[in-house]
Amino acid sequence: MSYDTKLAHELYNRYLDEKIYAEEMGFDGLMLNEHHGTPFCMGGAMNVEASILARMTNRAKIVLLGNILPIWDDPFWLVEQLAMIDVISGGRLVSGWVRGTGRESVAHNAPPHDNWERFQEAHDFIVKAWSEPSPFRWEGKHFHYRHVNPWVRPYPEAASANLAAGCRQPRFAHVGGGTAHSLHHAGNRVGPYQRSVSTVPRPGGGTGL
Repeated sequence: MSYDTKLAHELYNRYLDEKIYAEEMGFDGLMLNEHHGTPFCMGGAMNVEASILARMTNRAKIVLLGNILPIWDDPFWLVEQLAMIDVISGGRLVSGWVRGTGRESVAHNAPPHDNWERFQEAHDFIVKAWSEPSPFRWEGKHFHYRHVNPWVRPYPEAASANLAAGCRQPRFAHVGGGTAHSLHHAGNRVGPYQRSVSTVPRPGGGTGL
């Protein structure tokens, strides 16, 4: 298999045109994803596509499923980039967080054994940067910032509209019990996941998501 630049140009523009047309036809959400170093997904920079749609569409939510947190050595880039996209769109961004596949870790020299820890810490850092007063200092296990002071903030609704994909119990408790309010599971064994979700504590009391 060889790469064809002309075909890639045609496909990128076709996919963007299809999403713009989907909004015109009444769809209320446009979903984007990304993979890295592989021919089966051309979306290696989902946030670039999202920024284009933020300007070219007017109503539909722009759903990212999602940014692969463990491969980012500097999640502050995501804090700023996603806030800009959300503001340009008028508050229509729904940010999804995923752990990625083994392919992503290899492509970006990310340590696979730290995948879950890096996911948790990057997620908590981004949510804090969007929702709490700044400046603040962050001294975690994997990320360190002397001065966190983002100027552009997303709309309040977008800052709390987070999705975590493909998580498993007991890891529901960390993501679901924080600020990632919706969970997506792409597997085919629904029963165990329904039971897991039913036990997750809600921040305001009770259980279930």
